Amino acid sequence: MFDLAIQGGTVINADGRCKANVGVSEGRIVALSAEPLKAKRVIDASDCWVLPGVVDAHVHFDLSQGQGADADRTCDDYVSGPRSAALGGVTTFIDFAIQKQGRRAMEEIRSRIARAAEGSCIDFSFHGGLTNANQSTLDEVASLVDLGVTSFKIFMAYKKWGFGVDLGFVMQVMREAARCGAMICVHAENDEIIESSRAYYHELGHREMIYHSLSRPPVSEEIAMLDVLLAARETRCAVYFVHVTTEGGLKEIAKYRRHGLSVFAETCPHYLAFNDSVYAGEDGVMYTMTPPLRPPGHSEALWHGVVGGDIDVVASDHNSFSAKLKHKATGFFDVAPGLSGTATLFPYLFTHGVDAGRISPERLVALLSTHPARIYRVPNKGKVAIGYDADLLVVDPRKTFTARAADLMMGEGYTIFEGQQMKGRPLFTCCRGEAVVEEGRFVGEAGRGRFLKRLPVS
Repeated sequence: MFDLAIQGGTVINADGRCKANVGVSEGRIVALSAEPLKAKRVIDASDCWVLPGVVDAHVHFDLSQGQGADADRTCDDYVSGPRSAALGGVTTFIDFAIQKQGRRAMEEIRSRIARAAEGSCIDFSFHGGLTNANQSTLDEVASLVDLGVTSFKIFMAYKKWGFGVDLGFVMQVMREAARCGAMICVHAENDEIIESSRAYYHELGHREMIYHSLSRPPVSEEIAMLDVLLAARETRCAVYFVHVTTEGGLKEIAKYRRHGLSVFAETCPHYLAFNDSVYAGEDGVMYTMTPPLRPPGHSEALWHGVVGGDIDVVASDHNSFSAKLKHKATGFFDVAPGLSGTATLFPYLFTHGVDAGRISPERLVALLSTHPARIYRVPNKGKVAIGYDADLLVVDPRKTFTARAADLMMGEGYTIFEGQQMKGRPLFTCCRGEAVVEEGRFVGEAGRGRFLKRLPVS
């Protein structure tokens, strides 16, 4: 007898679909059968889809932006963030352990693993954020890979916050990462262009939120990408660009990929859903993140990449701040950039991708589950298959709901999709065979999530 059976549903993977009953024992999928299965617990998935759980490859829980007492802290910690994620169908997240100035990267990684293990209801891993540009940091890369941290975040911006590094150090990290079997994740914005533009508009007396976009122009992303792409060509290091926002940047990624580079592109729902015209509204401050929303045309180009294959992954970049903190801003230059999104990641792409006829359910699974698990070498995740972890979603593709922050258990955060009608909210979310969401209600347990040791990148 199985521990769990999900009966009567249509199983959807990135490579196809079939009618099958799913049998689970000891947290793993052990049977896919046309015949009914006997189990201690049976979930009826008639007329529903059964999909692999979402792997949200880009979240920021319990993050401080800035330095010291002036830093802004996100709303979600390792209890509330994963809880909200699970309500949206996320069963694995990859957060960022960003090295503090003067602190070893391994210290930050181990600290965050411990905090997530204590609080998270779902499984997790980490990218290492390398910000101290010195030999000591480079010397840690191999030991971090041994720990199972096989991707490293590099910021081309935010030098004033102690995050950004120069291109010389980027190349040093790339060489060491390539040697050790790791990947580089890049926040691609040119710091010099941004800081010069911000100072220029500030001196002219501009405070309006549209200058959050104008001071971080598309060319700042494209130049930073070209720098990294050329460095990747030189070092043969695999590169993953987080939150791609521009048509030009996406074209450069596609071009270098055709030339044989291992280069991947991620975008986020907010860049698909909105353009920078929202900054002119009364609530424009609520749509501020970095990189910013772009002028009209870029969202359409990103959707083209989602449909056609140039975009590999859609992730949330969940970096939640409260409306109260946002409204403390006196202008574009001191707004806290970031917003929530992990709970609406799957429903947004289901609604505006699958239900709108832009992409197939199989493509949805590829973008949200299979590709992030494969690219980041997360073992036994991203597929409904025998031997894989029983990270499973049961979704009624016809059922609608209204997106409301109050229903998404996001701490003090908010959603820019507030009040929108969506589809794709999971009826059940199971992580390693145990339900953390039942009939749309959170039933998970803090501390049940486990750290996932990822494999080296080939």
